[in-house]
Amino acid sequence: MKTVTLSLIALLLILVSCNHISSKKADQQTAVPKPLQDDIDDYSIKKSRGDNLLQDIYADQVGKQPELQNLENLMKHFYDGLPDSLKSFQVYDNKSNAYYRSTNDALNNVQDTVLRDRLRALINESKHKYLDTIKRFSTLMAHIDSNKIKIEDYHTVLKIVTTLPIIETYQYKNLPDIKSVANLANEAQRLKAKTIQLANKH
Repeated sequence: MKTVTLSLIALLLILVSCNHISSKKADQQTAVPKPLQDDIDDYSIKKSRGDNLLQDIYADQVGKQPELQNLENLMKHFYDGLPDSLKSFQVYDNKSNAYYRSTNDALNNVQDTVLRDRLRALINESKHKYLDTIKRFSTLMAHIDSNKIKIEDYHTVLKIVTTLPIIETYQYKNLPDIKSVANLANEAQRLKAKTIQLANKH
């Protein structure tokens, strides 16, 4: 009876230990972002040779952090709305600039130099008035362009500072066992020596 009890206790301890190890492995697996999980690595390589791991890890974090998700939504809204918001002014401005280019081309056909110079002065005065008319638009467009550069720069900074600790944690926790590489290095050394020996013999 005592032997049976001890056996049952031993079996129970083994089962608990196995469950603990399994759950620990599961926790570690879920803690590792999908782009870094070994079981999808081959799939990722097949999917695209040009995969960007920085983007993939960041996208994984966006799905986990509401703060990042909110920022990405705001950025999408901004960039999606940009073309429509600027379209009417850009069409207006393009037509105006196209007109002034056309008048300059037309001036080249005027043979009377005095008349040509008067026309050029008239056109230049008109263009300066136009530039003054759109001054507020030009200032706002310059601000938009300047802010876009900053947005893109700091978006890149955000991606790097978000993902760098993750890849460093992965590197620390998932360093492979060196044994197989060391064995292969030893095999290469022996094979080299054997090859040299046979080459010198012949």
